[in-house]
Amino acid sequence: MCYYKSMKTVLKISQSLQRFSASQGGVFSIAELKNLINPANKAVLYRTLKLLEEASIIKLFCRGFYVSGDFDIQVLSQRICADSYISFGSVLAKKLIIGSVPKYRIQAVKKGQSRVYKNSEYRIEHFGIKPELFIGYENTNGVNTATAEKAFLDVLYYYQKGMKFSFDIYTDIDYSVLDRRKIKQYLLLYKNKKFVAFADGVLNA
Repeated sequence: MCYYKSMKTVLKISQSLQRFSASQGGVFSIAELKNLINPANKAVLYRTLKLLEEASIIKLFCRGFYVSGDFDIQVLSQRICADSYISFGSVLAKKLIIGSVPKYRIQAVKKGQSRVYKNSEYRIEHFGIKPELFIGYENTNGVNTATAEKAFLDVLYYYQKGMKFSFDIYTDIDYSVLDRRKIKQYLLLYKNKKFVAFADGVLNA
């Protein structure tokens, strides 16, 4: 692939990526990029991807996924694991229940084993949970997001397991805006009586 032909190809693909970037949240799977590039073989595909990275058009985030400069980290989190939902401080901060949380970090709950995905700036943490507790979320524009009440319970659940947060569970959460009736309904699904007592104690402290 000569230099000028390579640059022409990169420019053409870049224009295609810009057209689709907004609807994709700036997140592209290797399969989607393959369709756009339409390479003759695998070697051409990865050579073209390398040129796109060198031109700062896309960047490899983790195995199977590339992102543009203005990508949506929540969309990326969902694309990496379909059986997951955004939770913890990310949700509580968005609902103004706590103050701000680190911008470049997303914490989510998933089915299966916990996993962490990161690059030099961003960090996506997926924490495994029992299937019966994978509840209490809504889907908006393709992204699963916990309700405020489930995010609160997820914080307590993992806090009890030793997880550290950027906020204090006793002093930094505005409990007045939480729907206590909804929390009680969720708690019916938790078989660990010690956790249920702990959640009640925090909520009524």
